[in-house]
Amino acid sequence: MPTVSSAGALAEEAAGAAAFRLYDAVTGALVAAAQVRPVVVVLDDLHWADPASLRLLEFAAQHTWFERLLLVGTYRDAEVEPAGHPLRPLLLPLVARATTITLTGLGRDEVGALMARTAGQEPPGELVAEVHRRTGGNPFFVEEMVRLWRSGGPVTAIAPGVRDTLARRLSLLPRPVAELLTTAAVLGREFHRQVLGAVAAEPVAHVDRLLEQAVAARLVTAGGGGVFAFAHDLVRETLYSALAADAAELCARHAAVVHAMDAAPDLAERHMRPADIAGHAHLAGDRVEPARAVELLLAAARDATGRLAMDEAAEHRRRALALVSGDPRKRVVIALDLGTSLYHMGQHAEGRRYLREAMTVARERDDPELLARVALALHGGYAFGAEGEALLREAHARLIGAGEPGEASIETLVRDLALHAVKLARRSGDDEALMFGLWAYHDSIYGPGTAAERTELTSELMEVARRGSDAELEYFAAALRWVALLEQGDPHYLDQYRDYLVLGERSDLLRIGMSSAIDGSIICGVEGDFARAEELLTEVVAMSDEHAPEHEHFGHMLDHHRWSLLMLQGRHDETGDLLDRLSRSKHPCPAVLAALTALRRGDSDPALSQLDEAAVRGVPGDPSLRPLWLRFQAEVAAATADPGLCERARADLAPFAENGHWLVSMYGWDVSGPAAYWMGVVEAAQERWDSAIEHATAARRSADRLRSRPWSVEARVLLAQARIARAAPGDAEAAAALLDGAVSEAAELGMRHIPEAAARARDRVRPPAPHEPAAPHEPAPHEPAAPSTPEFRREGPVWRLTYAGRTAHLPDAKGLRDLHTLLGSPATELPAVRLLDPEGGEVVVAARRMGGDDVLDEEAKARYRAHLARLDEEIDRAAALGDDARAAAYDREREALLAELRAAAGLGGRARRLGDEAERARKTVTARIRDTLRKLDKVHPALAAHLRATVSTGSTCAYHPDRTIPWRL
Repeated sequence: MPTVSSAGALAEEAAGAAAFRLYDAVTGALVAAAQVRPVVVVLDDLHWADPASLRLLEFAAQHTWFERLLLVGTYRDAEVEPAGHPLRPLLLPLVARATTITLTGLGRDEVGALMARTAGQEPPGELVAEVHRRTGGNPFFVEEMVRLWRSGGPVTAIAPGVRDTLARRLSLLPRPVAELLTTAAVLGREFHRQVLGAVAAEPVAHVDRLLEQAVAARLVTAGGGGVFAFAHDLVRETLYSALAADAAELCARHAAVVHAMDAAPDLAERHMRPADIAGHAHLAGDRVEPARAVELLLAAARDATGRLAMDEAAEHRRRALALVSGDPRKRVVIALDLGTSLYHMGQHAEGRRYLREAMTVARERDDPELLARVALALHGGYAFGAEGEALLREAHARLIGAGEPGEASIETLVRDLALHAVKLARRSGDDEALMFGLWAYHDSIYGPGTAAERTELTSELMEVARRGSDAELEYFAAALRWVALLEQGDPHYLDQYRDYLVLGERSDLLRIGMSSAIDGSIICGVEGDFARAEELLTEVVAMSDEHAPEHEHFGHMLDHHRWSLLMLQGRHDETGDLLDRLSRSKHPCPAVLAALTALRRGDSDPALSQLDEAAVRGVPGDPSLRPLWLRFQAEVAAATADPGLCERARADLAPFAENGHWLVSMYGWDVSGPAAYWMGVVEAAQERWDSAIEHATAARRSADRLRSRPWSVEARVLLAQARIARAAPGDAEAAAALLDGAVSEAAELGMRHIPEAAARARDRVRPPAPHEPAAPHEPAPHEPAAPSTPEFRREGPVWRLTYAGRTAHLPDAKGLRDLHTLLGSPATELPAVRLLDPEGGEVVVAARRMGGDDVLDEEAKARYRAHLARLDEEIDRAAALGDDARAAAYDREREALLAELRAAAGLGGRARRLGDEAERARKTVTARIRDTLRKLDKVHPALAAHLRATVSTGSTCAYHPDRTIPWRL
């Protein structure tokens, strides 16, 4: 008889033979079917198969290699491939011989298509995005969520089928991995490995090993820098919902996060957002001390405000306010912050509700200092009107008590209260109260004439901020300090501005980045880099539209700044849309901007209407608008030359013009140049030329000190106009030099109105030059040319060219001078050598037609030396008199003369021989005229065509029109 062991072997052999017969029969059937047509066999969910089925699949795959048979098997690799799974030894050999396709989640558009097919209708885009985010694109999860949605369930719920599937996958995890993922689910969809280790109280190395298993199970994905994320939100929600069944356990888990981050503040700063920590404190309930929770919520509110996430910031403050019960002072401060922020967001009703709550608590507290804080915070808006004024008087009486507050102005009450609050805070050492008091006092005195005091206040604010490690407060105080320095005409404002930028670079808050860009645009405008100013402004507008569209106190200021940039460039014709938008915005004085624009167009009626309205209602009450109003008064006075308006403008401007101040409005948003400039404008309107020259000179020097090229250009034009009108000895020459420089720099900056202003100034004094023949028809110097009169006139560095009813301007060029000479002598053959040197006369023409002689003989050299000596004396005399413009003009003439001497001398100063100067002149003049005609093609095609048809070039050049043209030359 066989032994037991041999009996077992025989049974096993019989079983093996039976299995072989089965495998062979199935494979044979597949092969037979494949002989007739190609066969595809799909085996789904192999991770649930029994071992015998996998052996059958392996057998069939081995014995049908050359048949028309395709075997497709699907399985969850995350379940089978981990070590220890019973099917792993059977499945992995199959995988090694097969072509594998790893399926990933569907994309967003594909999820949308699957949802539409499942639901029978197109889902909203927001719903598609939410389903894609929560499911990770898993088709089964998508279909289950769509069915839940179609049945009326919320898309945020977890469908039962999804819950069961995920629960099964999670149950396959080792217990330590599942526990760690539960902790991670409390942290959120993304988490850092070090934070997870701190909260779980596990070594990071151990956390890494457990996370490797979670990644292998396709439940978690690894990102860069130690950051991990759940494969999709449904995994995290399934884990988190299991905790939610035990409220106490859930609170404890959230509290553990707060305590772990409190114990490791560096870790929290690097890897946790303030909003996340505050959220855990809120969800921890009473497991976190209320005072600590309030601190975290307020820190999150400040961070959200810096990111311009205003709704988020408001929600953090609401939660903080709900936790404050035993600290009335803290409750008042939070309610004030919440109410003012909501009001600025346009949520006026809710904002006023919280502000009124602050007022009520302060009165119930019977704390005069706290009541004063509420009264100061409510001043300046928030629609409390008479109630707010009464609160100010009540607070003043209770805190200060002296005098009769009922008789004092509101401005006086506010200054008194703010200054008293500062004194009390300094005495108590309360830096938080000191910061509030300093800001309130700064705002209460804001306006022209207080810049020096505000400079000191902002310095103290920066010091207090540094003591409290409040980088954001220090940054904004630094911003107001450079504004105050600019108001004083202090060139150190640029140093302060650079320090302010350095402070901003230390922060990644969106609000600070936007503020730096705004101030950069303002500074670029002051300095004349209009392209960069516009570039920065465009960036800010884009950021504002994306992140702060609801902030109603912001957009109109951007429009105001763009308006000021356009006006400074003389582009007032492009302000229509801006002014229309401003008229419908919260801007405090859009009508003033519209009136200033109309003045530039020659229409003074809107400005006079504004003055009439101000006479009835009073000037704008906001002190920060006062400098803009001073400019407005000056421009209206100058435009109308009304004696009364001029006297009023002069009296109002005098204190600031005498101190070298600049007109800076609205906390730096509007920079209207030196006050001395506008004083000069008013003086010029009344033909007080000496005073106008004095103030224009002061304005120019101030602008140059502050590196403000646009305002320097404006001041130089004003100075030139005044000197031309005064007509004292040397004024015309100095004015010409000023206008030359101003027009040249304006062309570089893009100030398109300056050439026209300079041309008008020149028209008052410019007689025909001796070498420019004046046609008999030319009008007198003060007579404007008729629009149809052809012109070919030089106005400093710009030529005014009118022909066929069209006028164009070109910068000075030698080719234009050549054409000007030819047009002045029609039908006359002029030698090219004369055009090359029109000042040389017939002697030079004759000499250059010959060869062999020195360019400079001894007599010519003697004349050059004498002329240089005279120029040196004139330069010294002008410098001694402080006439910089005149000295500069003589210096330019001296440089031109030296250039001629260098051209006439050979290498090493040897006399250069004339040679064939006529041929050189022919080539040079021809090239110059051709180049000018090419430029004319772009700006005045008709004139270019006329000159090509009538001007000939060569050794002699001529202008032969087919009819007499009365050129004004």
